[in-house]
Amino acid sequence: MNLLELIQGDGFVLKRKASTNGGEYAGACPFCGYEWDTFRVWPESGRYWCRRCEKSGDAIQYLRDKKSLSYKEACHKLGVIAALNKYGSRSARKVKPNFTPKETQTPVDIWQGKAKTLLDGAINNLWSSAGESMREWLHTKKGLSDDTIKKAMLGFNSADICEPRANWGLETALNDDGTQRRQWIPSGLVIPCIDGDTVQRLRIRRDNPGEGSRYIVASGSSSAAVIIGKDKGTAVIVESELDALLLSQEVGDLVNVIALGSAQAKPDKNTDALLKAMPIILICLDTDEAGARASWKFWPETYGDKVKRWPTIHGKDASEARLNGLNIRDWIIAGMFGSEEKFERFCIQTVEGGLSDREAIQAN
Repeated sequence: MNLLELIQGDGFVLKRKASTNGGEYAGACPFCGYEWDTFRVWPESGRYWCRRCEKSGDAIQYLRDKKSLSYKEACHKLGVIAALNKYGSRSARKVKPNFTPKETQTPVDIWQGKAKTLLDGAINNLWSSAGESMREWLHTKKGLSDDTIKKAMLGFNSADICEPRANWGLETALNDDGTQRRQWIPSGLVIPCIDGDTVQRLRIRRDNPGEGSRYIVASGSSSAAVIIGKDKGTAVIVESELDALLLSQEVGDLVNVIALGSAQAKPDKNTDALLKAMPIILICLDTDEAGARASWKFWPETYGDKVKRWPTIHGKDASEARLNGLNIRDWIIAGMFGSEEKFERFCIQTVEGGLSDREAIQAN
């Protein structure tokens, strides 16, 4: 959408007056209202000027003056328009109701107490000098602000912890070689799943896993999905909790974000209930083979035409795509609305019309 289309989209009629320099268009001024063709637009150069009130500028200036947007807001709106032009609309799908979600189990009280103590220490470590390099990695590689890191209660475990399972309220278990299995909490970034005041899960991202797993979940953890927000009309499904935090940070005012932990994971009972109430579900699982299979098969068959597969571009997940230049907010908004006009109506209905996010989405 160029400057001419932007202004005409606001209801102002501009007629072609000359063909030089890509064309010149004239009409009533959107600012002073003078109707004798004093307002001129040159689409190729992206400039406008009124001979009477002397308002002039480009598309960003037009949005700032006409819509009272800040510079950042005007840039964002134009970015949304550009992003929306890249994507198509959703197609209808049939629902095959063959999925029964499971109830997740809350960890035992002893486990919760141990997890809380460990997490408190890990949080202190992250914000100490020992956690400086980890904080820098979260900033630069994952795009997370200090405020987001603190709200998520991320921590840093500086040394491996290996304890008897009984210390965590867990039953005795044996390894393949017959030795007693122990509760192992490796060093690394501690990513908790928290429900109210209760720690439900500890997932640790290891810096140097060697040939082992990058992510380790503490035995006894709940398998519940991480849900950030429940009051919006769109749910975005991702794998990683860190990707979920990035999305919530960038577009949490418009969407609920759900991290499942893996492409193969299915919604638990609480998550399923939330998804059934959503007018829009964007499946943003990693763009590897496992993520593609899960996106195309399970989700549309279970939740129908409210589902849209919406993989990242320029990267396998949101964090990597951000590093490669993807505007996260524009990418999600394009998936939600499918056209700039629908996004504009949504903004008006929620800000000025008093509708909730879900009501506005359903109205469109």
